[in-house]
Amino acid sequence: MDKAFDTLGSVSTGKESWRIKVRVLRLWSVYSFMKPDQVNSLEMVLIDEKGVKIHASVRRQLLYLFRSKIVEGNVYKMSYFIVCPESGIYRTTPHPFKLIFEMKTKVQSCENDTIDRFGLSLTTIAEICAYGPDHDFLVDVVGLISGISAQREYIRDGKVTRMIVLELTDNSAKCECALFGDYADDLQKMIGKINHVLPVVVLQFAKIKIFRGKVSIQNVLNATRIYVNPSIPEVVSFKESLAVDGVEFAASIPTIGPNARPSLEEDFLVNYPKTCIAKLLGMEEDGIYVVGGVVDGLVDAEDWWYPACTCHRSVSADSGAYYCKQCVKHVFKMVPRFRVKLRVDDGSGQAVFVVFDGDMSVLCGKPCHELVALSKGQNAGYYPPELDLLKGMRLLLKVEKRSSGSILFDGSFRVKRICCDLSIMDVFDSLLGKDDSGAEDEVNVEEEYVDNTQVDDFVGNLIVSPSSAKPVEEYSVLTGNVLPEVVNLGDDSDSGLEFFVPGRVGLQGKKIDSVKRNLLSAFSECDD
Repeated sequence: MDKAFDTLGSVSTGKESWRIKVRVLRLWSVYSFMKPDQVNSLEMVLIDEKGVKIHASVRRQLLYLFRSKIVEGNVYKMSYFIVCPESGIYRTTPHPFKLIFEMKTKVQSCENDTIDRFGLSLTTIAEICAYGPDHDFLVDVVGLISGISAQREYIRDGKVTRMIVLELTDNSAKCECALFGDYADDLQKMIGKINHVLPVVVLQFAKIKIFRGKVSIQNVLNATRIYVNPSIPEVVSFKESLAVDGVEFAASIPTIGPNARPSLEEDFLVNYPKTCIAKLLGMEEDGIYVVGGVVDGLVDAEDWWYPACTCHRSVSADSGAYYCKQCVKHVFKMVPRFRVKLRVDDGSGQAVFVVFDGDMSVLCGKPCHELVALSKGQNAGYYPPELDLLKGMRLLLKVEKRSSGSILFDGSFRVKRICCDLSIMDVFDSLLGKDDSGAEDEVNVEEEYVDNTQVDDFVGNLIVSPSSAKPVEEYSVLTGNVLPEVVNLGDDSDSGLEFFVPGRVGLQGKKIDSVKRNLLSAFSECDD
């Protein structure tokens, strides 16, 4: 390597006048958690001639200086950085330090064909399984796609997120790999061009997670890179090793995992018994049922959100942090998630239904963390205007009745899916033998509730800390300074994509002050 430049392996704290010649191996933007349209930082992985990699970052205030100068894949001469220790989870390289760009950092484009264009540091699947989810580093893996699931859709932060699951095989083991959003779409396009052979995929900068009780890998938003059958030495060697070990190449990729999610018509009109609320309350048999009704109100003085770990389970304040029973460890950041108790009336009776994060995000049109921020962390005793506007909304509810086990039945029901499609609701009513004889008694519920709703102009960011902890930054809700998490694969909730057509009918409901007892502890063990 040119002696005029420092090697990345020699970079450490103590000086800023480092001069390096590197290729930008990976480049991506990290967006603000609270302001999704705002870029918080520009992140990159650099590699030098010796194959050593280091993470580098440009903070938001300096984006105007460097964003247009740096292109992924190009080689640059760079000098003058702040060097600081690298720590935390999902680190892109094992280098103990990272580079922070400053005002006087110099960037000059140059050429160098000796610096690796891919920079893979491959890990076998057996090693990934041995690492487990506590591994702090992102991994590179090459594997044969020996299975693929049907594409599914989930709700995350009020948006539809697509997901597919792959089964990856190498000569050491197998594991599952979950891809989300554009990654799922891009992979399907790439493998759609390949015929009569199982494709080989390379995932660079993937994270290790637990899925269905087993170690798996997932993409990291904007950071992970995917190749299918690339013409590089590592893939050629991998294919040769598979031939030696006798792994068969099938003509098509086998389908794995559960079938695609049923349509709304199937879920609400065909798959489950349809009933009215009065009969549901009187039923002795546990199971899944479909009921319809109008939201009469929100249960008074009840929490409408709960602090959750990134695994979606609730956490509790403990020893100045949060404790997650699912992960069996303390965490220092939490994400607020919806758990709203709705009073619903269908004319035959009234009951309380508990709606969780995915469906609530669709109903109110905003993710939970935005409403919590606007309400400055208020919970029991206060409902945001967006939730008050649900009063008068007509819904179909796929609900679970459980009279034994971890949730004792007391008149409340857990909602597994919601439908607001007017045409499906009309068919549901006709199947139950309902008529429109009560239409003349309707009142303008929407106008009444909107007129009586007060919208406060809340300002400021939310910081939620355990009561025993000092309100310092490290206990704040996840922000864009952390690589965004993807939808948790351990979440077995039925909440998902709904076709949302708001329908409201008139109803003068009776006021219920509260449920028979506080279900917070009972529902705290439930995924949403």
